[in-house]
Amino acid sequence: MICERCKTAEAVNVERGKDWQSYLGDTRSVLSTLPDESFDAIVSDPPYGSGANTVAGRLSSSSSKYRSTGAKPLPDILGDSMVPEAWQGMMQSIMAEAYRVARPGADVILFCDWRCYPALMQIVGGARFQLRGVATWDKKNSRPMKNGFRSQTEWIISARKPGKLDRDKDVYLPGVFTFQTMSNGKRHLTQKPLALMAELVRLVPDGGHVLDMFQGSGTTGVASVQRGLKYTGIEGVKEYHAIACERLTETAA
Repeated sequence: MICERCKTAEAVNVERGKDWQSYLGDTRSVLSTLPDESFDAIVSDPPYGSGANTVAGRLSSSSSKYRSTGAKPLPDILGDSMVPEAWQGMMQSIMAEAYRVARPGADVILFCDWRCYPALMQIVGGARFQLRGVATWDKKNSRPMKNGFRSQTEWIISARKPGKLDRDKDVYLPGVFTFQTMSNGKRHLTQKPLALMAELVRLVPDGGHVLDMFQGSGTTGVASVQRGLKYTGIEGVKEYHAIACERLTETAA
């Protein structure tokens, strides 16, 4: 008789390279197959489940919410077009598994916007991670809002699993990261600048293992491999999985 976890493992596709592995599958299913306390940091840009002020807007395709005018079409993001209650349920189950696979003292770094920030903070804290603070990503160029604020910032939640990791040196990061959003060569709807992710993975101890639960086009992985870290990514969209594997292979060569 095959256990449920083994059945899930057999259904998951994984590609591996030097110091990296990338899973194609549902985040919750893949996480359930990973060993306890195996990651020194979790750095992820989860689906926000927002991008609009109405339920109809939130349920619209992510390509219609995040695609810039004139930009080439890109695949939609799994987990983004959801009502708030469904998104919260998904993130609660994912963060519970994230706690299990994180080593004591592991940092958890998650992007969010102002709409999902309150719920995500509660979810992360409810999963027993210690909330440590919030940083701001200043995107510089962004959509203006008539009679309102320009959509210029996203937030970066910092949390940590109770315990302590061995670190050769302490790292001090700024509270505001100023990096322009990508306009050329974008391969994912919400792709983050490589320089921004390189700053964030500085928190990981030398030789550590990074997990990205929502890999996208693999920018967190590229930054991790460039720094000499081990990396595991999970992505549910096969087109993005292929892009990430291509980038990781090129980076590790």
